[in-house]
Formats: sequence, structure tokens, C-alpha cells
Amino acid sequence: MPTELGEPEHRRQAWRDRLTRHRVAVALLAGAAGLVILGTVFVVLPGAVVDHDLAGARVTAPDRLKAVNDVRTTLLQMVGGLVVLLGAYATWRQLRVSQDGLRATQEGYVTDRFSRAVDQVGSEKLDVRIGGLHALWRIAEQSTRDREAIISILAAYLRTHLSWPPAGPQSPAADVPINDIAPLGTRAADAQVALTALGVLCQHRE
Repeated sequence: MPTELGEPEHRRQAWRDRLTRHRVAVALLAGAAGLVILGTVFVVLPGAVVDHDLAGARVTAPDRLKAVNDVRTTLLQMVGGLVVLLGAYATWRQLRVSQDGLRATQEGYVTDRFSRAVDQVGSEKLDVRIGGLHALWRIAEQSTRDREAIISILAAYLRTHLSWPPAGPQSPAADVPINDIAPLGTRAADAQVALTALGVLCQHRE
């Protein structure tokens, strides 16, 4: 039984080893091909370019050698410029990847804060609910993407937690204008926080 269980893993390891050897072989072949191309560019091509430009004209050996070296210098500068461009592109790509990773991390952090705040809003303890409402308020001010969702949550919270008229021995009559009622004296603290946050956030709507 142990042999049967170990056989698939052995096959996978053998396959990974073959894949690694294949990649190494491909890399070596690519490197060899690159060396051949560079050799052709810097050894054969300059002479061919000079001979083409001369078009059969006779020149002294030193002059021809100087012309060949000038072509090699030009080619070297072109290759150097290409390397610089490739390096700049690689740096730009790495920067984009880093920015995308940072953005994903920030979004994950906001999502985690959002989830914790919603859990706090559903708590049976008043102080925990107030803390969750303030957390949602802060997230909405920092994240325009989540603002509408938080406004909807606050509105739903008020519909379920803010009855009218307020109950209690000191509750006002139903026909008393709402602006004549001291808010903190008649509303629960968590409902007042949600109402204030909702009013402020709605002012930020575009």
C-alpha cells in the first residue's frame, strides 16, 4: 500500500525533473543562439556593411579597419540603447505590478475593516454598535467605492432602530415638530450617530 500511494508522487517528481531539464536546455540553446547572433552582428555584419558602402572602391587596410570599427561602435551604441529601453520597460512593468499588489492589499484591508464594522453594528452592546457605525462612517469618507453601500446600510439601520415617535416616559407627542426635539435627549446614541453620519455622507454625493 505505501508503494501504491507513493507512485503518483514519484511520477509527478519525475515529470517536474524532466520539465526542469527541458527549461535548462531551452535556456542554454537560447543563450547559444544569442551569442551566435551577437557574433554575427559584431564580427561579420560590420565588414559586410563597409563593403556594401564602398561598392568595390579600393581603400587602404587601415581605412577599412577604421570604417569597420566605426560600424561596430554604432552597433554597440544601438544595442546599448536597446538594453536601456528594455531595462526601462522592465522597471515600468515591475512598478505596475507593485502598484497593483499595493492596490489589492489596500482593497483587502478596506474589505476586512468593512466586515468587522458590519459585525460590530449587529452587536447587542450599544458601545460596540456605536464603534461599528463610526468605523463605517470613516470607511465611507475614505473610500468612494464603498460610500453608497455604507449609506444604504446606515439607512437600513435607522429604519430598524429609530422608531417614531420615540418611546419612553419623556417621549414627545407625535405632532411635535422634529426640529423642536433635542436629538440626543430623545434618540438612542447609536441611532444619532447613524443619522449624523448619513447626513454628512449624503452631502458628499456627486
